Amino acid sequence: MNAKNGFSIIEFLVISAICTILGLIAIPQYSMYRQRGYTTSAAADLRNVAAAEESFFAQNARYHAISDCKPTDATSRCHVPALPAASPLSQGVVLEVAPHPSGNGFTGMARHVNSNIACRWDSTQGGMLGCTKIQ
Repeated sequence: MNAKNGFSIIEFLVISAICTILGLIAIPQYSMYRQRGYTTSAAADLRNVAAAEESFFAQNARYHAISDCKPTDATSRCHVPALPAASPLSQGVVLEVAPHPSGNGFTGMARHVNSNIACRWDSTQGGMLGCTKIQ
């Protein structure tokens, strides 16, 4: 008739320590995966816009400048009416494109509003220049 019910304090402390250790490992990994997803969506949108810019150039003999493509938050999408092939962008992606003064190409930058990593494009230097942390 001497039955034990529940956990002892030692069992509870061991389980708590295990859960804490797992949490300390999982949270940074999850954060890293989210950051990688933001960077990937910005890079993909930049590639799509670059293709749309080249199509626009083939039809109009000039590149289209984009400076007002700034979503207000991570859930809104930016639309570029002049480049329907590239619109709408992924949720939360900020985009800027500027033609070179010579008219021979364009530069572009894209990033997600929740990220401090920006991807850069320069059509005169072969396309994607990479994604780097911004200040």
